[in-house]
Amino acid sequence: MAQRRRWRERQHLARLCDLVADSLLPYLEPEPPGTRQPELLREEERCVLLTLARVNKAIRGWDEEEEEEEVDDGDASDEIVSCSGEAHSCSLPPDHHFDDGFSCLANITSILVGLHHFCSDYIKHSAGNILMAISNSLMKFEAVWIQFVELVWAAIHTVSAHNHSTIDASNCSGKVSTCCSSAVESISQSTMTSITSITVFMAVLKLRCVSISRLIMTSLFRVLHTILKFLKLSDSELKDDFICLSIHHIQKLRWHPGNQLIAGKVVSLVKDDRLSFSRDYAQFGFVSGSLLQLVCSLVEQSDMEDTGRRDIFVKLVDVIPRLVTFLQEQQDIPKGLSQYYKHKILMLMMRLKPHMQQNCSHIICLLKLLRDHFQNLLHEPMSRHISKLENCLEGSPFLGEIQDKSTRHLQRQAMYLFLSCCIFLACSGNDSRQKCSSKKDEFGHEVQGCIDHCNYFGLAEISDWFQRCCLDKILDSKSSTGIVLCFLQLYIEEDDILFIILLQLLDAPLISLAIDNMESKCTSELIGAKLFSIIFDPVHTFHVLLSLLRYDHLVLVDYLISKDVGVHCAQYLLRCLRLVSQCWNAFIDDSVYEAQIQKLTYKRQRTLKNTKLGFSRDKGSNSEKELFLSAKVCLLSLKRTLEDLHQKDLFPYNPKPLLKSLARFEELCEQCCNN
Repeated sequence: MAQRRRWRERQHLARLCDLVADSLLPYLEPEPPGTRQPELLREEERCVLLTLARVNKAIRGWDEEEEEEEVDDGDASDEIVSCSGEAHSCSLPPDHHFDDGFSCLANITSILVGLHHFCSDYIKHSAGNILMAISNSLMKFEAVWIQFVELVWAAIHTVSAHNHSTIDASNCSGKVSTCCSSAVESISQSTMTSITSITVFMAVLKLRCVSISRLIMTSLFRVLHTILKFLKLSDSELKDDFICLSIHHIQKLRWHPGNQLIAGKVVSLVKDDRLSFSRDYAQFGFVSGSLLQLVCSLVEQSDMEDTGRRDIFVKLVDVIPRLVTFLQEQQDIPKGLSQYYKHKILMLMMRLKPHMQQNCSHIICLLKLLRDHFQNLLHEPMSRHISKLENCLEGSPFLGEIQDKSTRHLQRQAMYLFLSCCIFLACSGNDSRQKCSSKKDEFGHEVQGCIDHCNYFGLAEISDWFQRCCLDKILDSKSSTGIVLCFLQLYIEEDDILFIILLQLLDAPLISLAIDNMESKCTSELIGAKLFSIIFDPVHTFHVLLSLLRYDHLVLVDYLISKDVGVHCAQYLLRCLRLVSQCWNAFIDDSVYEAQIQKLTYKRQRTLKNTKLGFSRDKGSNSEKELFLSAKVCLLSLKRTLEDLHQKDLFPYNPKPLLKSLARFEELCEQCCNN
């Protein structure tokens, strides 16, 4: 059975090799190498495209035919598919042949990658589609498919290392092959691609590429991205192999500001010709964007809670600083592309954060990147873009300068990532300290071990941020409520982030506890973190959220049944209702919150004479009563609506835990009324 499968595998490779070589190789070797040009006439381009379309159609048709094919015995098969036999001979240069079908793979891949040197985007796209079709065709032969993906990555390393204007191929091919083979050896035990094979493949590829542009890397990154999308849609078992293989190869790529991307060595761009340098730099921008897109696809949103892949994804930690450093230093790229890069980088950091929490030094690295490269987003006023829509029509051109949706989106991402990292460092236990390598204090304090340093680092970062953004505006409970309102208004525009940040803010009181447990000499420097902890009191924040939703229980129902935010909304309501039950007096009487704010603001202003805090107790009592009554009506209406939907079997999941918490809330309301 194994011999029969091996015969079918080699026969399939030989068939693909003959089709690709006979149809496409003439376009790469029509004339002496020194006279070939990447530019094509329109008629020549049309001819190449028609040939590529026929090859693509043939490969896709074979997949259906081979399911019904009858195979012959193994004795005849050796003569049919052998790369050195009469029936099939790979059209590789002399002394570049291998056994076991690797010659066929090397020949196919080098020809299709070689076609990417043409200037036509249509040819590059069509050649990429054929690479994708070949990937689909080889998936039934797992070992061969892995070798094929290895060769695509080897082609990326080749293009990166053998730039025709900056590097001598003879000096770099060995180093690149070593880089590629080391990644392969660390990934798979079942399939081995030797260093010699990779090196020879790279030499063949260089012969078949007229000019090796970095835009070839862009096309190949897109091919890999498309392969990954197909693996996800088909729920293939090969997806994990692809992710492991790609992450190891991405680790081998070297990034340096102002330099090109290469494998294992940094080569400066040629700056003699300003126009050429500008063009190369623009090409590098496309390459980095395509790689960033691929990396983000490797780490899905659903992978954030998958602890089984933690050891794999954490390897991307070293890649993030390289991407951030380079992309942030590109000053001449369009604003839209710059915003896209920032969005992708922040998304990648958000997705990797759960996998990095076993080592708090990784979280500190994220915070430093945010501080150094996204400071303008963190320190931008939360209410800067908020306008009164009742004074102007929605969509009015006069709102263009006021409402910058892309900037607000990036601000939401950066602020969430910043706060979640700070709160994690300040409040986490010893589980994240086992692998921590950050034991040196940057703040001049003598600390002992990781816990002191990491706790203080998180508290100091959030204290500095809050002091610079909000602290000077806090004079009384009214202004502090305004800060919470502005914060929620910033996030209300994106439901999927709103409840994630609200869940994170439920841990805000732990910051105050962490400060209280520290030595007194440090706490005076953390007044910002202390105020943040008290201002974003979970019960008070819950009140502000309900008021922002205008106490409309149907909005909460929409959140709960939403596919995107339903789970997070349910988690938030469950935890809030539990807190309300535990802190009932604070929920019905906001004076507890006011007293805490008054106490802290008095400490800040104790050096000023005749300072009076600006809120009235009599008016406050009426306002607090209205807040409680409005919240009561909203939550009890929510309870009745959920019960009705559940009875009619119209709710998408079991709401019994939430109904139980709402029933407890109703009991407390009745007891309050009776008293």
